[in-house]
Amino acid sequence: MQYEPSPGGGRRRRGAPPTACVCPSCGYETEKVAGVPCRSMTCPKCGSPLVGK
Repeated sequence: MQYEPSPGGGRRRRGAPPTACVCPSCGYETEKVAGVPCRSMTCPKCGSPLVGK
């Protein structure tokens, strides 16, 4: 995650959270599950770790 300082001194995330998880190898795509990182899920077709989209 990338953070940048906010004017109040705290941290905030840059960019929007992913809405889908995609396999970089075969292109399989599934809906993002709240609270579950895409990288912790594996592709049911080829077994590769998924990435956020």
